[in-house]
Amino acid sequence: MKENLKKTLSLKVKSLRESQHITQEDLADKCEVSWRTISNLERGLVVPDLSMLVKICKIFNVGLDEMLNLQIDDNKSRSRLEREQFLIEKIKRANDKSLDYLLDQMMLLFKYFN
Repeated sequence: MKENLKKTLSLKVKSLRESQHITQEDLADKCEVSWRTISNLERGLVVPDLSMLVKICKIFNVGLDEMLNLQIDDNKSRSRLEREQFLIEKIKRANDKSLDYLLDQMMLLFKYFN
């Protein structure tokens, strides 16, 4: 379970940080930790304590439940999970026009390649 939590948090934090164009150094400053701590978190080497997790949630305006309740399929590669999380974060931040366009394109893609 702890390894799954590390994997979940590492992917979520990295995806949120990159989608908002924040460097590891900037996130570290906001969390009052070293950039190495953020690097280790994003690589799944450490799990943040609760106070740091709350800071991260506030910085990215997400709830603890969203941060912790990602469904991770252990059969998927880390690379696959990173790409999925990247897309999810981009979709969440898209405006309505872009989201409608993206949905139309995805429907076409699934129609012909699924």
